[in-house]
Amino acid sequence: MFRLMKSGVLAAALAFAPVSAVLAQSPDTVLRDLIDGKIVADDFAPAFLTSVSIEQVQSVIGQVRDLIGEPLVVDVQDGSFYIETLTHRASGTIKLDDQDRVISLWFAAPEPIPQDMDTALGQLAGLSDQVSWLVMRDGQVLQEHNADMPMAVASAFKIGVMSVLMQDIKAGERDWDDVITLEARHKSLPTGQLQTLPDGAPVTLHTAAALMISISDNTATDLLMDLVGRDRVSAALGIDNALTTREFFALKLNEEAQAEWLLAAPEDRPALAASAAQTLPQVGTVPPYVPGLEWDIPLSRLCALMTPLADLPVMQINPGIADPANWARVAYKGGSEPGVANFTTALLDDVGREVCVAVTFNGKQPIDMLAAAAAYKGVLAVLR
Repeated sequence: MFRLMKSGVLAAALAFAPVSAVLAQSPDTVLRDLIDGKIVADDFAPAFLTSVSIEQVQSVIGQVRDLIGEPLVVDVQDGSFYIETLTHRASGTIKLDDQDRVISLWFAAPEPIPQDMDTALGQLAGLSDQVSWLVMRDGQVLQEHNADMPMAVASAFKIGVMSVLMQDIKAGERDWDDVITLEARHKSLPTGQLQTLPDGAPVTLHTAAALMISISDNTATDLLMDLVGRDRVSAALGIDNALTTREFFALKLNEEAQAEWLLAAPEDRPALAASAAQTLPQVGTVPPYVPGLEWDIPLSRLCALMTPLADLPVMQINPGIADPANWARVAYKGGSEPGVANFTTALLDDVGREVCVAVTFNGKQPIDMLAAAAAYKGVLAVLR
């Protein structure tokens, strides 16, 4: 659940290996063949294909090609490549072994080449049943669509947890090096790392917060929610009885408990969620988005919470989709589950202006994350 793109990586971080090369090939030649659809197993090292199948490679590269169109420029320098088409720019890295087989291949999310903001935002429309966006600069709304409408944002709700924690730290009631104890009741399903620690493990607030934001650690989130108080997190987000991630999984993966919870009165839901979460379900495929069983938060609220947090180093560990080289500062948190995606980025431009760009997608079908991230990058490109 809630696996967000790290540093804009959407297509794949592909680690591949083996083949018999008759003629020596350069990375430039190999890349051009791959983009042209000439993708065969012999072009990849065995170690690579133990992690990623040739069918997955073909699918990923096919998605990239379908999105960006016919390459006009393909340039490879020291393992880094740049591709430009009529509509997009794409970049990444490629590395060959001593037998000219691909041992690593990585595509960043392609970036559209928009003419203006309206064109860039137009790329977002139609990517799911419901779409909202908000573009702000120095507190002023530049563009918005459904920005005040509550929509499911998945792990982006963790911005609210961080906001409440920072209230306590600024008030002197807590400190980053305070230690809290991880208990069995805090443990959730991945994404994350803390769920693998033994019960009773000591965790600093800084470690928990950094993991919650940078890798969307669900157990770290529930640990911090327990510390600062669910009621306060709910109030910060403007919702009733915010679920913990453990409760979310317990309800999402148990149809009977889910149905009872959805039909219950608001005041009865916390007890039902807590009961369902007594037993943590097995890791499995998360079912499609269930309206009502989520964290429904408007983008206006997320930007209002995110902007004051943007100067915190823990908010800048994972820049998400934005390229930090293009901005003086990048803070990011997003979220995703099948049918839900959110990107929320607070930026500082080169002349010191605060920018917030947030987008949410909700739909019955899984979101095309490659297209969504590419469109989002297009909006960022217009602003810089």
